[in-house]
Parts: sequence; C-alpha cells; structure tokens
Amino acid sequence: KMSEAGEGCGSRCPSVLNESCASALPCWNGTAALRPPLLVDAWLVPLFFALLMAVGLAGNSLVIHVISKHKKMRTATNFYIANLATTDIIFLVCCVPFTAALYPLPSWVFGEFMCKFVSYIQQVSAQATCVTLMALGVDRWYVTVFPLSSLRRRTARTAATVSLGIWIGSFLVSVPVPVYSSITEGEWYGPQVYCTESFPSNRTQHRSCSPDFMQEMQELRSPPLLSPLTPSPLPQLQFLAERSEATRTKISRMVAVMVLLFTVCWGPIQFYILVQAFSPQFQHSYSTYKLKIWAHCMSYANSCVNPIVYAFMGASFRKAFKRAFPCVFKQRVAVAPAPRGNANAEMHFVSSGS
Repeated sequence: KMSEAGEGCGSRCPSVLNESCASALPCWNGTAALRPPLLVDAWLVPLFFALLMAVGLAGNSLVIHVISKHKKMRTATNFYIANLATTDIIFLVCCVPFTAALYPLPSWVFGEFMCKFVSYIQQVSAQATCVTLMALGVDRWYVTVFPLSSLRRRTARTAATVSLGIWIGSFLVSVPVPVYSSITEGEWYGPQVYCTESFPSNRTQHRSCSPDFMQEMQELRSPPLLSPLTPSPLPQLQFLAERSEATRTKISRMVAVMVLLFTVCWGPIQFYILVQAFSPQFQHSYSTYKLKIWAHCMSYANSCVNPIVYAFMGASFRKAFKRAFPCVFKQRVAVAPAPRGNANAEMHFVSSGS
C-alpha cells in the first residue's frame, strides 16, 4: 500500500520517496537478500538539488549582503526582497538536503525529532514566502494608489516590522505540522521507516490540504499584486511621488515576474497533491512518480530564480554588485558611461523611494 500521509499536504517540502511501492516496480515483503533497485533519479535528482542549492545560497546571500552593506539600499521594497531571500535560504538549508537524501536512501534515517523539526521549518518558510510576496504586492499597490502618503508611511522600519510579523505569524500558523508529523513503518524491499504526516482521518487530511492551498492561491491572485500593473487615476500625483515613470514600471514589472515565477514553479506540485488527496480514482504508477519528481524539481528551482530576476531586471542591483566586488568588475566599471537624465535614476536595488 502507498503511504498517502507522506505526501506532506500543504507542506513546502512534501515527501517524495516516503511511500511503499513508490513506483511501478513490485513490492517485496522483507526478503533480506533483495535490495531496492537503483534508479536513475537516485543520483540525478540529488545532483540537480545540489546545483540548485549552490546557486540559490550564493544568489540569495549576495542579495542580503548588498542590501545590508549599502545604506541607500535599505528601503521598504528591499526589506521585503531581503525577507524573501531569507526564506529561500532557510528552505534550501532545511528542506533540500533531507529531500535529496530520500532518493538514494530507502527510508528516513534522521530520527523522529528531525522529522518534526524539518517538516515544521519547511512549512514556516513556505508560509513566510507566500505572505511576503503578498506584502510586496500590497506595498506596490499602496505606492501606486496613494503616492504622496506612501512617501511618509513607507519606511524601512515599517517594512522590517511587517517582515517580523510575517515570521511570527508563520511560526504560529505552522504549529499543527509537527503535531501530525511522525515516524511510520512501511514495506519496500523490506521493513522501512518514513517521515510522514499522519492524520486521524481522511477528513482531517483534506482540511489540512485545502485551506493551505487555497490560501496560497488566493494570496497570489489578490488584487494588490495586480494593481501595480494598472494605471493610477492620479498621474500628476504619481509623478510627484515617484522619481520617474520608468522606475515605477520596472519595479511593478519585476514584482509581477516574481509572482508569476512562484505560481509556475509551485503550481504543479500543489495540483498534484490536491488531485492525490481528493481523487479516489488516483492511481499510483511509475509515470505519476516521474511526474511528481518533475513537479518537485520545479518547486525547488523557485528558491534560486529570484536573484536571477533581480540581476536582469534590477539595474541598481548590478551597480551594487559591482561596488561590492570591484575587483571582478574593475575594467568594466572604469569604462562605463555615466547615466543620463533622470530616467535611469538609482533604484537602490529596485527603487530608492519605492
């Protein structure tokens, strides 16, 4: 039998191989001479995860370094971006290594405490990422609709307070996860132990799955995230409140791209979890197993794409990177022409006053 509790409903890092008969291969009832087959994903997926971890840790650490080192970069928008980078780093450290270990290993070998702890931290980072994206969208909406008042109220201290509140709320909301996470026994080429979420009933499992998924999708579809893309009814006030129309457009476009990438990366695995949890006709096979692997790789890739977005769409990020590492860009900086006019005014990573 497949262990459906191991799917980690709503978790940012649902179990991949913590299932009995996770593929179309036959299940054996504990003959000691038989060993689990070594599939290609046993080494290919961990290698891919290692690459994502290296790129993600380097990129997100660089984002935090640049924002913390340069005072002009400590704006409201950049605080939310630093918060996103923090959630990605925590996710890469607390989720990726343990999930990667499930591919070559037949069972969970890290003990019950780590099972609860890892599941909890994974859910916390997922919740913090979703709410931070929402806060970033609300921030852009506020700048667009209330440009003058935003100059007074949108401060770095306010953004830092909101970010702190996001973390506190994420830790509190995720408390049920370690309660339902536990070590369970199963069979796959012999007796194995798995880290799964064990619910007292299917109804409880469905309640655990649906609110979390619907909350994430509602946050992603909320009007504040789309509002920066729509024109404000007060263009003259916008001109006074923002440094330039070009700067405002670049920031809003970058936020939209971040939200779109999050949806594209996390949509497949969330859809897979929902179909598996709510569809009685769902059939486990090696084809669905490979589909699940692809969905996991997509979701994990989201933790390293944001710094790439900043590098391509944030002109000030590139400038700050050059200032932080002048030896790398010494020749290029020396011949770089000075910017003209106000259209390319410093965005302080993505923006100065916004």
